[in-house]
Amino acid sequence: MKKLLLSIIAVVAVVFSGSAQITLKDAYTSLVNNPGMIEKAVGTIQLAPGISITDLQSVTCNTSRYAQEFIYTYESLPVVNQIIGANNQKEMVCAFTEPSDNGVYNVLFIVGAKQGPFVAAYGQTSADGIEAIRNSDVSLAGDNLIMAVSPTIDIVQFICMDIND
Repeated sequence: MKKLLLSIIAVVAVVFSGSAQITLKDAYTSLVNNPGMIEKAVGTIQLAPGISITDLQSVTCNTSRYAQEFIYTYESLPVVNQIIGANNQKEMVCAFTEPSDNGVYNVLFIVGAKQGPFVAAYGQTSADGIEAIRNSDVSLAGDNLIMAVSPTIDIVQFICMDIND
């Protein structure tokens, strides 16, 4: 009887932990709603010929005052949805993805520097876009996140997010 009860409790805990996960849109919205955040529409960033991130929006916090909110958001997202991550003890970047509708994927980037600023960017892309991000070379240079995306031809696209912009 105890084993059955413990099994039921374990199943219920797994179900509730799965439903408690935050979506990428909710994560982005929670950051935007903090006071002092600066939001802007970025638009579209081309990753490779015919592959882009669309409807990209970003929110910036120029001080370390809300750094904890960005870290909490990062820790709230399911690690199975993380497609890239880099941390050099001064800056960090990560990208998360989740399927949306009709072959579209939501993507959320979180970029931060040790003493601030922090940026979150949210948009949509295709499965090819997710693969391009997953296979990109990520570097952090000063206040910039640089992703070098190498498509099948000999062209390298550099995507740069300036976290002071």
